[in-house]
Parts: sequence; structure tokens; C-alpha cells
Amino acid sequence: MVDDEGELRRAVDLPDLDLVEYVVITLGGLSATASIAGALKELVEAARIRILDLVAVVTDAEGHYTSIEAESVPGLAALRGVEGEVGGLLSEDDIALACGALKPSTTALILVVEDRWAHLLADAARQGGGRIVGGERIPRHRIAQSLRAAGRRSVDTT
Repeated sequence: MVDDEGELRRAVDLPDLDLVEYVVITLGGLSATASIAGALKELVEAARIRILDLVAVVTDAEGHYTSIEAESVPGLAALRGVEGEVGGLLSEDDIALACGALKPSTTALILVVEDRWAHLLADAARQGGGRIVGGERIPRHRIAQSLRAAGRRSVDTT
């Protein structure tokens, strides 16, 4: 049995607030967005994620950024028919914070997504009186370091 919060959320198609995260993807330029758009479309159609917001950014040599709405990026055209209403969650402060972590002269996509693949897990946690309260991507260099320490071969860390 799903809790009342989960049933209501799904009935009105609201995101599960326990499953929302941001993702920053660096690219070789705005022209590289087409392959990302195809992958995102596939993830949405498979109900693994729901895109809640998406913006492209380009930083210059001094680290100043320009944000570009997804509709203005030709490479993201594949997302135009994707289910959902995108936009309004990322503030200028959010974008500036994400861009502050980027190297100068970088192109990136900043996404806010609902991890729909985790609905079953979130519902089970709530049924048990708990909830998903956090998570974080572990930087690849730390994983590679741990794998080396455990005597395993690691993947490229660049």
C-alpha cells in the first residue's frame, strides 16, 4: 500500500520532493548537446527521470558565465516533445553557484531532475516511517583512489 502523500503526488503529477537532484554535465561545446538530448529523452520516456529544469551555460576565460534557455539551443531540439513542464526551479544564484565550480571556457548543462527510478524505494522508506533524506555523487578521483587501495583496476579519472 502506498502512503497518502505518494498517492496524492502521483494523482496530480507533482514531483516527489525526496527524489529531486541537480546534475551538471560539461560538454565540448553547444554542438555536443544533441547526444545528451537523445539520452535525456530516452531516460524520460523510460520513466527513469523527469526533467524539472534545464539550462545551458557557457563560461568565458575569466569564468564569467552566460546562461542559455534550453529552447534556444538547437542541439536540445529532441527534448521539445518530451513530457513535462521544464523551467522555473533554477534561480540565477543556483546557476552562478554551479558555474563557480566549472573551469573557465567550459560549456555545460545544468539540470534539475526527479529520479523516478527511486519511487519504489522512497515509498518503501515512507511506509517504514522514514524517507530518503540525501545523497551525493562521489567524485570519480575518489572512487578510483578507493579502487586502487582495494587492489582493483580503476577506470580513467580524467
